Amino acid sequence: MMKLKNLAIASACAALLSACGGGDGDSTSAASVKQLYAQTNETNNSVLQFDRNPDGTLAPRGRIATGGKGTNGVNYFQHNGVVADALSSNRSVIVSPDEKRLFVANAGDNTVSIFNIDRKTGELRLLKSNPTDGIRPTSLSLNDDILYVTHQEGEKQLGAYKVGLNGSLTKLGDYATLPGDALLTQVEVSPDHRSVVVNGFLDAVNPRKPGSTIMTFPIHADGTLGKPTSTTTLGMGPFGGRFGNGKLGAVYVTAEAVSSSLSTYMLRDGKLEGVSGPIASTGQGAPCWLVVTPDNRFVYTGDGSGAVSLFSLDADGRATLVNATAAEEPPHVSGASKTSLAADAWISADGKFLYQDYFGADKIVSYAIQPDGSLVKVGEQAANTETHVSLQGLAGI
Repeated sequence: MMKLKNLAIASACAALLSACGGGDGDSTSAASVKQLYAQTNETNNSVLQFDRNPDGTLAPRGRIATGGKGTNGVNYFQHNGVVADALSSNRSVIVSPDEKRLFVANAGDNTVSIFNIDRKTGELRLLKSNPTDGIRPTSLSLNDDILYVTHQEGEKQLGAYKVGLNGSLTKLGDYATLPGDALLTQVEVSPDHRSVVVNGFLDAVNPRKPGSTIMTFPIHADGTLGKPTSTTTLGMGPFGGRFGNGKLGAVYVTAEAVSSSLSTYMLRDGKLEGVSGPIASTGQGAPCWLVVTPDNRFVYTGDGSGAVSLFSLDADGRATLVNATAAEEPPHVSGASKTSLAADAWISADGKFLYQDYFGADKIVSYAIQPDGSLVKVGEQAANTETHVSLQGLAGI
């Protein structure tokens, strides 16, 4: 990817759209079999299921149809071209905190699939593929039995849905965020269960205007949302975001693709306030995805240049760049991407392993996290998607 400093903002955003699009472990697994899940985002969408071995390596378990359709690598914001990162989002695949259910966004037919997870065997059973009444659902977040979903088109791009015991979704409401058809990339429920946070990577699509807004919605007792407050971001183009854990549960960390930076915020009284940043990811471009270790010591960002960058967090939630290239992989030689595009990631609940999607290389790589945060590659597994670039989402138990 061309360095942003050499591009005008409009053309930078166009390039970044093909370079950006999630989940890290935040619960203690009770499953006998450790699992990892991604989605193929193919026309007939499927979940890729892997067993997680004790040494962090992966063993393919199979493909399970979602009952919905993906985009097969087609990116709406890139003139419907087939490119790496077709969904331009974080968290298209999530696991419930109790690790009993798996949720997958099917952007090709505007549905969300819900699976039951057998916690002893890891076996998946599709309950239902539900229409959302929105256009291209791409990011998911769960709060008890309420699912929040962002969509890529429409005047009201954020939806709230009650999850039924049978896997059904009942719509509770939809909400306006930025002006219609903005590119929303991340929805996240705060650890205190009081707020829903939405990142706006582009404030407008035509003409493309870089985003500088994070919206925070109060959650009512019934799961519906109140009037949002807006925070102007420290950097430009907020893409992925994660809250810290435990004592840092009010700290929100954001990767800012347009300014190639990372910033941290504190959630106070339903509004985000800047803590540190923008901290440049030196030598890398378009950090979009990120995960936080369970002990809050480290943050890893994945970016459009195909690199994983390492940041540290202190006790006050301030971030520092440690290594701009903690890991990287080459692109798939026959793929449609010029970079491997380090994207969605997930960290095991014990903090020992980082699992990293490389969309442009059509694979998932396993890393052992060292005491100083450095990464040692322990294995990889090919996704073998139809287009070699449609891999999306990552979550595990």
